[in-house]
Formats: sequence, structure tokens, C-alpha cells
Amino acid sequence: MPLGRIAVYNDADGVGIITDEDGERRPFSCMETQTTREGQRVAFEVIGAKATNVVAIR
Repeated sequence: MPLGRIAVYNDADGVGIITDEDGERRPFSCMETQTTREGQRVAFEVIGAKATNVVAIR
């Protein structure tokens, strides 16, 4: 599972962007994550261009 951070999250639309360790940006939906806090470190899976199964890392 790649690691990254939640760069931005739009609460009104329920979508956000994760920036991975290589600087690549991946969109995600609030339905696919445990957290939506900007700056939170996360692990995630990649399907196509989207991040899914997003899990918070401490």
C-alpha cells in the first residue's frame, strides 16, 4: 500500500486529493476513507487513477 497525505478535502462534495510520497496526486471519495483531515498521513490502494481503501496512519 502506498503512503501519502490528504492534501485537500472538500466537505461539500465529499471528495479530496491525496499526494503520495512521489508527489503524484490521486482523487478519493469520503466513502473510501477512515479520515478526511487535511495533512493526515494515510496508506491507500490505487485503482485506476483513484485512491481507495484509505487508512489513517499515526
